[in-house]
Amino acid sequence: MADSELNYLSLEEQLNRLRQAIDDIDGKILDLLNQRAKVAQDVGKVKNHHETEYYIPSREKAVMKRLREKSAGPLPGDAIESIFREVISACRALETNLHIAYLGPAGSYHHCAAQAHFGRSPEFIPTDTIRGVFHEVECRRVEYGVVAIENSIEGSVGQTLDYLAHSNNHVVGEIYFPISHNLISQSELHEIERVYAHPQALAQCRNWLESNLPNAQQVDASSNTAGVKRCQDDPRSAAIASRVAAEMFEVPIQVYGIEDFAGNTTRFFVIGSEPMSPSGDDKTSMVVFLRDQVGALYSMLEPFKSHSISLTNIVSRPTKQEAWQYMFFLECKGHIEDESLKKAMDDIKDSSLYLKILGSYPHAHIVKKDAASNLA
Repeated sequence: MADSELNYLSLEEQLNRLRQAIDDIDGKILDLLNQRAKVAQDVGKVKNHHETEYYIPSREKAVMKRLREKSAGPLPGDAIESIFREVISACRALETNLHIAYLGPAGSYHHCAAQAHFGRSPEFIPTDTIRGVFHEVECRRVEYGVVAIENSIEGSVGQTLDYLAHSNNHVVGEIYFPISHNLISQSELHEIERVYAHPQALAQCRNWLESNLPNAQQVDASSNTAGVKRCQDDPRSAAIASRVAAEMFEVPIQVYGIEDFAGNTTRFFVIGSEPMSPSGDDKTSMVVFLRDQVGALYSMLEPFKSHSISLTNIVSRPTKQEAWQYMFFLECKGHIEDESLKKAMDDIKDSSLYLKILGSYPHAHIVKKDAASNLA
């Protein structure tokens, strides 16, 4: 309906006509979603017959890229991707029931990141440790696991690097997830006497807490989710946690985004049992053990330059096998099936004690904080 026509109607008539238009569009969307779901079921039958993977990151990345480019607005690209992530997740659930392991408890940022990547339709299984995530995947009790690999403020997660170096799992995806800490409580600020949170969350919100709750006692909790649970029976308390945790225990959020550094982002790896095919825009992660000789580090890095490969990350880590011996975690652009990367890896093998390719996977873009706020 043209704007000129609406101007002659009363407010109630304008809203009624616009709402009817939305209802008509929703009906069409519903029909199309069910059509898509039926095609997805057929895809599942074909995959089941040929025993192929149900989750194909390269295909999903291509779908998201096409939708972003096709959209004429006004919805931004991140919103389009968020909507279709759930559509794909729900349709995939008609093909198969994926199981995803993550470092728990439920409501943790690992949980939020897993949902942001896979949608909410899979069955998410919490574990008590990062090692537990690797174990669940290795034993084939789950198809995939989600583990933190680095934080933009605190750096690499050493435990994850250690397990990657000795695991048979493959890195099949990455997730950039903005960390947004929320103050959750049944009381208003002036009534809060205690703040429960994991020590890491308390540290990341220290300036805000000192400025806004200077007299509140800061109490360490085993997890942010556990802190929210304690708030259920303690009205004078607050917790720092994700929106998912607040929804789980039905404790309202009093203040959103109280972290001291707005750019706080954690990168997660998705690990699985099988390597992934190229998507056209990939990264490759590896671990290298060097020989104890002069120029060893140069010999490891030089092939990246000679074969025109962009090295995006390098981290040293003690091998824990011999004092002052280190392994190097490296990441670069490209897929291991690329000819130039194959040649570079051959050169590195010749000059090192051991080279292990952890996996090649689609390069993920950094999600804006607002786009992830429905989960964080």
